[in-house]
Amino acid sequence: MGRNKITIEDIAREAKVGLGTVSRVLNNSSHVSEETRKRVLDVVKARQYTPSAAASKLARNDVIESTVGLLLPDIGNHYFFEIFESIYRKFRGLGIDLLIFNYEKHNPKVIRKVLDTQLSALLIFAFRLDDTERDMLRQRNVRYLYIDYPREEEHCIFTDNAYGGRLAAQYLLGKGVQRPCYIAVDPPAQANTDRKDGFSAELNAHGVHEFKTLAVGLSEEDGYRVGMKIIEEGTCDGVFCYCDDIATGVVRAVRERGSHLRVIGFDGVRTTAHVGLSTVSQEPGKIGSEAASLIMRLMMEPEFSQPIRHCITPVLIDRNS
Repeated sequence: MGRNKITIEDIAREAKVGLGTVSRVLNNSSHVSEETRKRVLDVVKARQYTPSAAASKLARNDVIESTVGLLLPDIGNHYFFEIFESIYRKFRGLGIDLLIFNYEKHNPKVIRKVLDTQLSALLIFAFRLDDTERDMLRQRNVRYLYIDYPREEEHCIFTDNAYGGRLAAQYLLGKGVQRPCYIAVDPPAQANTDRKDGFSAELNAHGVHEFKTLAVGLSEEDGYRVGMKIIEEGTCDGVFCYCDDIATGVVRAVRERGSHLRVIGFDGVRTTAHVGLSTVSQEPGKIGSEAASLIMRLMMEPEFSQPIRHCITPVLIDRNS
């Protein structure tokens, strides 16, 4: 009987390094320590491994050549798109390809598809992997980074959402708002909870102990409909929206009805400047650029490093909306 084919993933697992490191060794790259190079070559020799063309694509002529996957729940979201756009621009000049996987709920089949593409690394937007999915990636030594989702023991880049909620409360209070409202997203997310908690804490600190909460879908049209409802009821004089997409719809309703309702969003996407919307900005372009740098750093490291937790501090952009 024939011997099972040895793959680059087998070499990476036995040498306890990432796929990118194995490829750099096979391509005689200088970006590998001698100790790591020797460990990889010892495994290659012991397993009589012959590299394929696919295994050789990660590093060549000192230019990174590889594929990074994105698990993205909704590319139609302006915030996610601007992060993706920034990542794409940074990778384009480095020969790194991007593959987008639509992923809204846990599904090991999607992770198996990710692994079948022999990715060098994976970027995960706004949700966490379950134990099975995480183990599948780690067994194949695929580096991954969470974007917009804080994790204690894993690599992640995220925003201080509670502080952002405080900034939103400060903005509304500064505009004279006395009956605030929070427009949450449905289905709920951890970021939603954190923003609301920060909003509530800051209002309480200024003597406002109650505020109305409504939940809507994540779109401008949903924001428009709930904005019309709030204006018609007349029980609130200021709203903090979970995201800019929702807030843009509320602003549309406010201007259509000639209302004095104050509005602030969250994200800092480019369209807020065009519509004159105040927002708590996460600077999505900056998040994308830094996420790209972090995942490249992880791809270069010979072994799994201590968790990188990079927190973005949001800023208030006041456009008097």
